[in-house]
Amino acid sequence: MPLVRLSTEHGARKLLQRLIDSGRCRIEDFDTPPPGHLKPESYRNLLREPDPAEEVQVSDPRDFTPAIGATPAQTLDLPLTTEDPLDDLPF
Repeated sequence: MPLVRLSTEHGARKLLQRLIDSGRCRIEDFDTPPPGHLKPESYRNLLREPDPAEEVQVSDPRDFTPAIGATPAQTLDLPLTTEDPLDDLPF
């Protein structure tokens, strides 16, 4: 069988999973880098769940909770009348 290079992580995962399914390896066999690996600090087992992405919460739901007893107009600091507030300017 000719040597075929894997070009994606997806292809590597499929190959590793086939090795495990056939009983040739265990998932634990891929937890440590092989001898002579060029960057052992960056090695990871592709069949293990990747590190969860850090989730950033844009806003806190408490930011949108109105104050107790406040009306929506008071909470948003909106004028209580329909008049244009610019009419009161002295110029």
